[in-house]
Amino acid sequence: MTKIEAMKRINDRLGNPALTEQNTHFANVVVYGADEGWWLKIPYLTFKRELHFILNNEKAKSFQHLTINANQILSPGMKFRSSDGAADAFMSASSPKRLVDLLPGGSKYNFTRHVVNDYRH
Repeated sequence: MTKIEAMKRINDRLGNPALTEQNTHFANVVVYGADEGWWLKIPYLTFKRELHFILNNEKAKSFQHLTINANQILSPGMKFRSSDGAADAFMSASSPKRLVDLLPGGSKYNFTRHVVNDYRH
């Protein structure tokens, strides 16, 4: 599944082109230490607008769509580990229902409240 393919499926389901190249972050499962999961690197300024995330898992043949509304997270620098003016987050794919940032130095932010839908591919 590619970012473009996933965005099309989601936009078709929503009935409008809500996801664009500019407001959508796509992550495939990668190895991190002894775990596997999704890395997100989100520039702080983008939290001022609606954000969409597509967390793709090729092994499970599925992806999740998450949305964070504009200004829903007012101080991302206080919620996430910071790297070059961006929020860094890592969520384990071993427990995708517990979408919690597991990075050392992070706030263990829980993304589950932002899940819109799960998709199979």
